[in-house]
Amino acid sequence: MPQNKSRQTSGMGKSVFLGGGAAGILSIFPVVNLLNLFFMLWIVVGSILTIFMLSKENDQLGKGDALLAGALSGLVGSGIFAFISLLTILGITQEKLEALLEKARAMAPMLDANMTQTLQSGQFRVIMILSICLFIFMAIAAGAIAGLIARKFFFRPPESRHG
Repeated sequence: MPQNKSRQTSGMGKSVFLGGGAAGILSIFPVVNLLNLFFMLWIVVGSILTIFMLSKENDQLGKGDALLAGALSGLVGSGIFAFISLLTILGITQEKLEALLEKARAMAPMLDANMTQTLQSGQFRVIMILSICLFIFMAIAAGAIAGLIARKFFFRPPESRHG
């Protein structure tokens, strides 16, 4: 029985890292990453890729396996995005931030003094870090849901077991 359980999830690590890695890389690029705003598109695509690869290697793929693989794929993808984002946020000096705010004021004069003051304070980094944490949580949930849905489309149990 334990041998059967390990067989059900063979290739999970490779599938999770390839699917999640693809999602994480696509989430990093500045314009392309905006597609994550639409139902976590890249995270979902990464989870679908994970389940697709996993279903090719396993003749038994349970709902729990698909849920776990999708969630782990979402975690890997969002982890890559979070790591790069945190490096970027922590690398922003006060001078760079003020220069960015000047550009933002020129492009959007509706920025009032309260908004710019918040962005210049230490609250900006805290808000960004909390936003990244929320993204990670949402990516895990989106990946898990996408994994369950993808299982319905890609996994076909062997016919010989039912008849």
